[in-house]
Amino acid sequence: MFASNMVSAAAGTESLGEKESLQEVLDFLVTEEQLGVTLVSAAIENAPGTPSEAFLPVLRNGVTQEYHHVEALKEAGGKPLTTKYWFPDAALDNGGIGVFETLEVIETIEISLYLIGVSAFARRGDDFGARLCAEAMGTEAVHRALVRFAQGELGKEIGPPNDVGFENFDWPTLSAVREALEALGIGYGVETSQPGRFYDYPGDPLANGIGTPVNHTEPR
Repeated sequence: MFASNMVSAAAGTESLGEKESLQEVLDFLVTEEQLGVTLVSAAIENAPGTPSEAFLPVLRNGVTQEYHHVEALKEAGGKPLTTKYWFPDAALDNGGIGVFETLEVIETIEISLYLIGVSAFARRGDDFGARLCAEAMGTEAVHRALVRFAQGELGKEIGPPNDVGFENFDWPTLSAVREALEALGIGYGVETSQPGRFYDYPGDPLANGIGTPVNHTEPR
């Protein structure tokens, strides 16, 4: 009887509520990946003549990777919540080390966000969707190591850039993810209290000359 009730309860939550939950995950994932394209595009434009210029090849590939994530998530049904982002001036740091410090925090939080996506797809037995999130998360983990490496090269004591045995799941809900990102002074379509300005999602970085080509451009 207990097992039967559990099955019935699971079947009930599998309907509208669970479907909306997955949609919320997809919508915030694509919104966050557009943020990544927007922030890294701004960092690339700021880089000449600054400490971050040495890392332009990494940034140019990174922005292309983020764009491919955007397109794959849209194909999976994600709908961006906004295309306009408020970035604090400190987040870009005029091309200084601060941009890599900001990116480290964002990438770390995004790893948890993608793990939420893996779980949401896994609950539905959707192996392609779970792989999409896992494949993109792998790229974000590489980004995290790279921006930690950049900080080390610029003189910050960060220890090894590859410093985790398993990736974090420290923000296990969408609300926790968003609160952590907004704590950085980021605004999703709204101005925050930290000095900065709005940046519009610029679209395809290859088309606008910001990015460089990468391999494995679609999930499998």
